[in-house]
Parts: sequence; C-alpha cells; structure tokens
Amino acid sequence: MTDQQQDTPTVLTPIALTPTATTTSLTAASVSSSAAPAQADSASVGAPSSPAPQAELIPAEDPRDDIDQDEDDNFDVDSALGSDATIQGRTYHSDRHATDYFTPNDEQQLQSVDISHHYLTVLLDGKLFLAPISPHVQTVLDVGTGSGIWAMQVSHPFRPLPAANQVIGSDLSPCQPEWVPPNVHFEVADATLQWPWKDDYFDFVHIRYLFGAIHDWSALFCEAYRCCAPGGWIQSCEADVRFHCDDGTTDNEPALKTWGDLFEQSEIETGRPFFLQKEAIQERSIAEAGFTDIRTFDYKVPVGGWPNNRRLAETGEYVRLTLENDLEGYTFYLWHHVLNWPREEYAQFLVSMRKALFNRRVHGYMMVRYVYGRKP
Repeated sequence: MTDQQQDTPTVLTPIALTPTATTTSLTAASVSSSAAPAQADSASVGAPSSPAPQAELIPAEDPRDDIDQDEDDNFDVDSALGSDATIQGRTYHSDRHATDYFTPNDEQQLQSVDISHHYLTVLLDGKLFLAPISPHVQTVLDVGTGSGIWAMQVSHPFRPLPAANQVIGSDLSPCQPEWVPPNVHFEVADATLQWPWKDDYFDFVHIRYLFGAIHDWSALFCEAYRCCAPGGWIQSCEADVRFHCDDGTTDNEPALKTWGDLFEQSEIETGRPFFLQKEAIQERSIAEAGFTDIRTFDYKVPVGGWPNNRRLAETGEYVRLTLENDLEGYTFYLWHHVLNWPREEYAQFLVSMRKALFNRRVHGYMMVRYVYGRKP
C-alpha cells in the first residue's frame, strides 16, 4: 500500500483533536484552493502523510449586516407552511430489513445525498477519500452507498483508483441508477447483519454517514475487518449534525437548538448513536475489530456561505442546500414516529429552520470526523 500525497493550503489554523488509545493527537484536515481530484503517489505506508490543518472559520464581512433581518430574508411564512410542510408520497426502506432507518429513500432525499457528497468532496479538495491506499487497488466496497454517487465516481478511470475493476455499493434499497459504469455493481444488503461477501476480499471498505442507523458499531466494523483483505484499508466518515458555534450567534435562532434536541433524544429513544464523536465510537470500534495504523481527522463544516475562506464558503452553501432540499426527510420520521412530538408544532419548526439557514448573521457549523485504518 502507498500513501496519498496531500496539497498544502496557504492560510491555516490547527484544530486540536483529543488523543485516544489508538490515535495520536492530530490536526484537522485541510481545505485548499484546488478542486481537482488528487492522485495517489508512492510513499511509505509506515509513515502516512497527514492532511494539513483546516483554514480558520472566520465570518466574511456582510454588506447587509446593517439591514433589518426580517426585511432581508423576504421569507414567506404562509407559502412555506402551504407547500414545504406537506409530506406526500415519501417512501422509506422496506420493513423486511432489521434496520429501521429514519430518512426516506426517494428522489428528493437522494438529491440531498448527492449534494452531501459534493460538499464533502469540496471539503476534501476534490479527494474522494483520505486513507493512504494504493492507486492499484482492485476491489472496493461502499457500505450504505445511497444514490451510489461515491462508488461511481471512485470507479472512474481518471479518478484516484484507475485499476479498480470491481466496486460494489450496498444499501437497504435498490435506489441507485440503472445505467452505471461496467465495473460498478449495486447490491441490496443490510449492514447491521452478517455481510454477504467472502473473507479477506476487498482492498478498500468505505463507510459514510450511517449515523442513526447502527445499533452495534463494533459488530459493523468486525464485519468490515472480516471482508477486508490483509493490507487493505477501511475509512469511516460520520457527522455530528448539531449546530456548533464559536461566537454565540446560533443562540439567536431557537430552531437550531430544537434541531439538535431532535437528534439527541432520538438517539436515546432508538439506541442508535447519532453522535459517534463524543465517545470516539469510530476509532475505538475500528481498533477493537483489529485494524491498525488508525488516524483521525476532524473538520468544522460551516452551514451557509458565511466564512471568508472561499472554499469553506462554497462548502457551507452546499451544506445549507443539502438541508434546505429535504428538511422533512431528515426530521419527519423522528419527530412523528420516534419521539411523537406535537404534530401541530412541526410545520412551524420547518419554517423556523429554513429562516435560520438563510440567516447570514448565524455562524453555525457541524463537525465531520474521518477515521481510517489498515488490516494487518
């Protein structure tokens, strides 16, 4: 296996990470000015290169700051209540699976999946992964593939894995496109059960955004270890979707706290972690499964285009678009069927959330953690 060379951005500030039993204290990954995919070059696996620190999140000067916020928003409450708060024709994963997942699997939600993929790719400076894997790997597994966009992009001959002759994407539903590259295959599989693939097979196992779907993360990564080939790599990416803030501006929008409470209480009610970072679930479970050379990288991911760093502002705009596109898809099931919160308050919550997302005076961000490791 070889390391992937990383570009060095110009304006940087470190974000300190808390060491665990299997990781050293690291800086956060970087956001730089190039959007082109990076290609893996030869280096030593024993000393994997680390992404450079992330550019500091500093609010840009907004020429509209002296404008009354209510006038600036031009937000039509009645219109939002009449359209966006109505849920019709939403479909969810089949109940034949053991997993009771909280988001739909329809076109609207899959659009948000694609937008999420885009903002993560922008955040990684065009890279599709951080693990220092060889460009010559041949077998790749994408667990929880969703729309299949990551699997299809990583399989492209001009992407970082040009030799990959088999990329398998798995999900609870066959919601991926019918026309796909010849080296990509999608399968219906429940990641919470025993995986249907043979031992020691995949060179790279990619897992992203399964928060709220997994009861037993240790079992999940044990299956990943079983199916990963010796010398192969695993990478896990999960988000803390609560709104964090360094200047107190999120306090001005109470809906953002309600958003966080929704996921925190749903975690308690369902027993499925939504916030893996708080107990280092990713790195701890990956280590317990047997992986070594484990590295952890944290990102501050802005919501909205408020940062003065161009790439972070672009990332934030796509994060906002992800949420705006399907607020109902992320919240409806938890609100009505998990927590049974008052139905009459839901529509106003959606209105308040949309208003908060467009408030440029609110400098909120979410956290995303990448963890990768190697099978000896």
